[in-house]
Amino acid sequence: MAESASIFNRVVDAVDIETTILCSSEAEAKGIGLEMLKALGFKDGDIVSVEFTGMSARLRLRGNVFKPGDKYQWEK
Repeated sequence: MAESASIFNRVVDAVDIETTILCSSEAEAKGIGLEMLKALGFKDGDIVSVEFTGMSARLRLRGNVFKPGDKYQWEK
């Protein structure tokens, strides 16, 4: 994510991701969601919602780029 770091400096707060994953439980879906955020390079993130349907789950994730109080790149 080094080259794309400058792109993320333009994000004011967070990036939202919505996807459907195959899983066997809501707990597994949450674990996969958090792993996905880490794999995408987010240091901090949250699960916004999970809708488990029996064989898959609809996940809404939020990868935080900046949180309130952080030092923003444009504030130099």
